[in-house]
Amino acid sequence: MKCRKSLKRSVISYFVITCVVLVVGYSIFLSQYLTQGISLFVQFRLEEVAGNYLQALDENPDAPLPKEGPIKGYDAYGDLPADVREAATPDQLTCQRFTYVRKDSTHYEVYSLERPDGRYAFIVFSATQNQMTVGGQRRFDFYHVYTPALAGLLAILIVQILAFRIFKQVTKPIEELHEWAFGLSPDNLDKKSLRFKYDELNNVAELILNTSKRLVARGESEKRFQKYASHELRTPIAILQNNLELQERLGIAEDKRYKTSHARMVKATRNMSNLTNTLLWLSRELKSPLPVEDINSEEFLREIIDENVYLLEGKNVSIATELDAITFRSPRILVHIILVNLVRNAFQHTYEGKITIKADQTRFEIANPADSLEENTSESAYGYGLGLQLSAQLAEKIGWSIHIEEKNGLFLVRVDNEKRES
Repeated sequence: MKCRKSLKRSVISYFVITCVVLVVGYSIFLSQYLTQGISLFVQFRLEEVAGNYLQALDENPDAPLPKEGPIKGYDAYGDLPADVREAATPDQLTCQRFTYVRKDSTHYEVYSLERPDGRYAFIVFSATQNQMTVGGQRRFDFYHVYTPALAGLLAILIVQILAFRIFKQVTKPIEELHEWAFGLSPDNLDKKSLRFKYDELNNVAELILNTSKRLVARGESEKRFQKYASHELRTPIAILQNNLELQERLGIAEDKRYKTSHARMVKATRNMSNLTNTLLWLSRELKSPLPVEDINSEEFLREIIDENVYLLEGKNVSIATELDAITFRSPRILVHIILVNLVRNAFQHTYEGKITIKADQTRFEIANPADSLEENTSESAYGYGLGLQLSAQLAEKIGWSIHIEEKNGLFLVRVDNEKRES
């Protein structure tokens, strides 16, 4: 059985995933911006030191290069730390104001300063992670690692709480609508639909209720029609059958002038009788299960074939059977009506070729040439459409299923019964 998704779980899952992605992404960006902020602060500090140095040069051309904590000035490229000279050439340093260099655990930020005489000086900020104090390392970790992580987890928790509160308010009416819709039955359709806090759900509930009422009314109308039609038809059909039997006793079936017409009348009357019985059974309200009997599939089908073999008279049609002697328990009268309809349809609408009838542990199968159906489109469409439709509806009453397909030039009708007991 295919597992169907829950609307509530799907919406919550998508919302949670979206929130987690956004919060985690924001936390990563926050960490990156913190690092970028530190870099900008260092650059601003270097620019400030460079500005003070230029002011000092205006007052005193021999002013010394700045040296303030981790910031130190260098008069020439050759004086720079070896790590910086290995990573960048003089042209690379002078073509841009700031140059970042990292060597193992040491970080350098180099500011290239052009002095009034046209020569370059280099003001370098250097920091080594191993030289950071324990307190400084803790503060750095707190703001760079722990703060984004804690902020992200807290944001996810708050979003989840808000999301569940919102979804509870939104999904609860939907679940009530779902339960109410599944609880509808012909016995409670006269009641008013539930009222919800959202107009859209009220409209859906009204639509479901009105549609259910129309479907039930249509079903009842069909049942009444089937019942009335079957009862009304039984009397004239019985009269026809009695009169045909009387004519046979009087010898009309032996008279060449009336033999063909009489045979057609007999066939038509039997067909009408079978259809009427099917309609009658479809219209019955089965308040209790039908009695079941042990049925031998081989004997049962051979009796049905013998009952309907008259339909093949004068036709170039052969019958092939593959019948396993399987015993199953089902309501005999309904099984008889279903299989008689299917066998009769195959015999009646096949004009040449071979009809194959199979029966095994799991199914019945009837196959006849599809080409012969095309030669008599109107008659075949009526017989197969109505006969198979009625048989399929009747099969549902005992848990059977009928499958129809056209394959390899054959019209194939397969009857499956999962409830059959061997």
